Amino acid sequence: MTIFQEVLLGLIAVFGWCEYVDGINKSTRPIVMCTLVGLVLGDLSQGVIIGGTLELATMGMMGIGISIPINITIAGVLGAGFAIAGGLSAEAAVALAIPVGIVFRLLEHLATTGYDLVAAKMLFDHPERNTPQRVTKAFWLIFGLSCLFMFLTVFLSLLVGAETVAAVANAIPENIMNAIGTGTNLLAALGFAMLFNLTRTPKTMAFFFIGFALASYLGMPTMAIAILGAAAAAIAFFFGDDRAAAGAAEDDILDDFDDLDDEPAALPAAREHLLGKKELSAIFFKSFGLEGPFIYSRLQAIGWCRSMLPAIEKLYDTDEERCAAVNRHLEFFNSNPEFSTFIMGISASMEEQNAVEQGFDTASINNVKAGLMGPLAGIGDSFWWGIVKTVASGIGCQFAMQGNVLGPILFLLVFNIPHWAIRYILTFRGYELGHRVLDMMAESDIIEKISLCAGILGMMVIGAMTCDMISVSTPLVFNMANGVTLEVQAVLDEILPNLLPLLTMLGVAELLKRKVKVIPLIFGLLAFGIVFNLLGIIA
Repeated sequence: MTIFQEVLLGLIAVFGWCEYVDGINKSTRPIVMCTLVGLVLGDLSQGVIIGGTLELATMGMMGIGISIPINITIAGVLGAGFAIAGGLSAEAAVALAIPVGIVFRLLEHLATTGYDLVAAKMLFDHPERNTPQRVTKAFWLIFGLSCLFMFLTVFLSLLVGAETVAAVANAIPENIMNAIGTGTNLLAALGFAMLFNLTRTPKTMAFFFIGFALASYLGMPTMAIAILGAAAAAIAFFFGDDRAAAGAAEDDILDDFDDLDDEPAALPAAREHLLGKKELSAIFFKSFGLEGPFIYSRLQAIGWCRSMLPAIEKLYDTDEERCAAVNRHLEFFNSNPEFSTFIMGISASMEEQNAVEQGFDTASINNVKAGLMGPLAGIGDSFWWGIVKTVASGIGCQFAMQGNVLGPILFLLVFNIPHWAIRYILTFRGYELGHRVLDMMAESDIIEKISLCAGILGMMVIGAMTCDMISVSTPLVFNMANGVTLEVQAVLDEILPNLLPLLTMLGVAELLKRKVKVIPLIFGLLAFGIVFNLLGIIA
């Protein structure tokens, strides 16, 4: 393999990584990456076959929050590159790709921690300085660093050769790999703690623990808890003090879903619109970058904020107003990317209302985001990963296993045509629905009640996600007298299942309330997880 080919393979990894900004979803998958590797190395048919084989082997590997088991991009490029260059079979490529992908995923964990530090320095340490331009610079800098990581990882691995890379991958002790994984898993607590502090009020605190208890004791999925949260919010809304206003609003809310026009560009005319098709289309295109600068402390927050910039720049004229709006949308966010534009449309409508109405409760914007992101994540991940991607992989792999280049082409088309269409339509649907509901709210003077209901739903979802997405336990075992063995985790589970994730999140939330900076928290959580895992205290 020549140096030029090694550079090209590094650029292929970068191209795949650009899925997180260019909208060509699933271009990181092996069926695409390995095909391009085969094209560069002069054996297109073998590259397609390796891609199909590795795609089938890793079809069930999907990310939940930060729990992503393998860097599939690097695994595909290096597995196919080493196999084709060495004349190995597709099965040998898979055998090499999986451990390499796992090891480089751990390195990616460490790199992402570095991106957190960059984000904290540019955006979070001095929020009063934030501007739309500063968000854009941070977005491209962090995404550029992640692309550089991908390129250098692939290029340097190809330089040292397959045997060396495999030897290094197999030489790393399992306890070290586990310790790094534990440390990075703890970083999820930082994001949830920020969201918890942002959303909680004395009236909604109890609902956080209800959501957590339902997930812990009954094992209910987030979607089911969100449904219960919506029911609790409806009870608070319709059976509160202002029943006349609530009753008048009920028909309007229910009718909104039936009255939505089929043409995305046709917006309602209930009140003057400050945002038009131009701004909403810009939000749609920028939404492709939702996961571009992915950071552990706030996950998709920077990509979300950049997506909202067309609305922020249109609606607000002063630096103070824009800074406040930017900081609102830099709070923790994590949801299904393909369905996220629905929430963006609603948020844009709420920002528009805030721009024209004095005294608008801006906390309700993030409350609505928090309430919707969990349910849409559950629906979206199941739909796109469980159905659409499975269908696309099945069709694509049928051709790919025969060495037919139609495999990766059909794979991308079957997934992305509905992806682009639905993502575009949901941007306008969210805006239209949000606009109509906000009109009703203004007429009925029930904004405070809506904010309370959104907070109830949001806190229940945050409670459920704290249980599901923060992974920390203890392997401690004590040998007592008379041969009795005491498992600490079993004792904790008797007290409250998932007690350690709950205490971790609440502890980080308290540190944030005490004005502890983000950067020390990132380093502290990472070091705590690694050291205490190596000591055998947590896992």
